[in-house]
Amino acid sequence: MTVILKIIPKIPALLVIMGIWFLSSQSILPSPKGILGFDKLQHLIAYLVLALTISFWFSPAQREFHRLRTMLLLVFICSFYGVIDEIHQYFVPGRDCNVWDWIADTLGTFLGAGAALLADRYVFSKTGPVS
Repeated sequence: MTVILKIIPKIPALLVIMGIWFLSSQSILPSPKGILGFDKLQHLIAYLVLALTISFWFSPAQREFHRLRTMLLLVFICSFYGVIDEIHQYFVPGRDCNVWDWIADTLGTFLGAGAALLADRYVFSKTGPVS
């Protein structure tokens, strides 16, 4: 039972990783009109969600007592995955490896990691804001 409880929080991030990889494997992606069609915004949002979901891989104690280290580790993991994803896209016909996409990924990662740590502090804390 405890193994299952350790695996369940990891599932959303794995689904996001698989979703990003699947979309990156497509030669042509449908792109909605307007601001949501902006490529860099899509990268930012995808990696913001990735960082939020990967934050559940860390224990609440680690997120609470090692905030900066946890945030930097989250950023490193997600940003590194962004590099891997960009290299992967280089080999997909119709796609390219773009440093600006990776920058958008990394910015989204910072925002997602920050949001996760703020949620821990203000939403999930049982005693209120932690100083």
